[in-house]
Amino acid sequence: MEKQRTLTKEISISGKGLMLGQPVTITIKPAPEDYGIVFQRMDLEGVPTLKACPENYQADLPRCTSIGDGHTKINSVEHLLSALGGMGIDNAQIDVEGPELPSLDGSSLPYVERIIDVGITEQNSDKKFINLKSPIAVDDGERRLVLLPSSHLQITLVYDHPQLPTQMATFTITPEVYISEIAPSRSFCLASEVEMLKELGIGRGASYENVVVVEDDGSVSSELRFSNEFVRHKILDLIGDFYLAGQLPKANVIAIKSGHELHAELVMSLAKAKLIDNNTVHELVEAKDIYRILPHRFPMCMVDRVIEYEDGKRAVGIKNLSFNEQFFQGHFPQEPVMPGVLQIEGLAQLAAWLVLQETDQENQIGYFASINEAKFRKPVIPGDQLRLEVEVIRKRRSFVRVSGKTFVGDELTSEGDISIMIGSNPT
Repeated sequence: MEKQRTLTKEISISGKGLMLGQPVTITIKPAPEDYGIVFQRMDLEGVPTLKACPENYQADLPRCTSIGDGHTKINSVEHLLSALGGMGIDNAQIDVEGPELPSLDGSSLPYVERIIDVGITEQNSDKKFINLKSPIAVDDGERRLVLLPSSHLQITLVYDHPQLPTQMATFTITPEVYISEIAPSRSFCLASEVEMLKELGIGRGASYENVVVVEDDGSVSSELRFSNEFVRHKILDLIGDFYLAGQLPKANVIAIKSGHELHAELVMSLAKAKLIDNNTVHELVEAKDIYRILPHRFPMCMVDRVIEYEDGKRAVGIKNLSFNEQFFQGHFPQEPVMPGVLQIEGLAQLAAWLVLQETDQENQIGYFASINEAKFRKPVIPGDQLRLEVEVIRKRRSFVRVSGKTFVGDELTSEGDISIMIGSNPT
């Protein structure tokens, strides 16, 4: 079984965005297992994060692939996603200082070369793939994209444009093939389209250094790296758009005149069919491992076990309540009841653990920041098993807001929205 991979060291790359023309610096960092590909807008307040996943796809600008969530967007992610997917990088954090990724030379080769420079680390968890049980296809008139079940990824793409000779290529995608045959292929544009693109307000960062311009007579602005460079670049884009799912498919792919929008439609179809596993459900984390991350000690340990969790999304924990709990001795001792504030404290501890176990950073601590809409529905007494459930509503670099509920059996005992601030442990 193939294992997940990440970078050995971080790398920084600067350049100008192709579509918006703004200067931007990105830093690609190693990330823990099952983290996925996660972007952070370092230039925005709160440092919002965007994971590469179908839910975050946005058709924001034509001729590129964008991700977004509300007012947060990052454009032109396909070349970097293609490099990461083509080289088998499963987990990475990308810090972005701008609204768009740099175009560099119009290919993914500069990313590939920097990744090779720092090296790749194999991790312990198994790599995830999109496995098909039956064919799946999308089409838009003459444009068509078909995936057939296979044991590997093979792409056959036909690029057909009325002003250019038809190009077709087939590649079985491995890191070695990607590096030598796909990564060097560059963006291209017809000279007759330049004015139209300007009217759309895109291509402001385009130049002869990052785009191959094809004149009406078929001549090109720079020597081609491959005789069929255009179809190879279309394959590069397709791999990047597929990696919006965070995994590549094991499939024979047949693409005819396909583009970013059709690629995204296919990824959405895969997600709708529940073929994309971006949310691994982990089970059974014991107290000894919980409190390696949380700083709490007796008598303030409010989570005995995590019974399941999804990275960055939700967690379910339990707290077993015996008569010997210290708070029962003084809180209505004749009719002992667990204080409601400690139920909320348990939710806050579970939320902090969920965030901190994912960051893989030492000397971090979660501070209880606020509680809203707290309600207490039913007394919790000795002998009860309290089930704690938290679900992330909003997450930023140093802030997480969760919806939390506690249950005894099927009965809701308390609930509220909780905010946790992540900071340095003063010890």
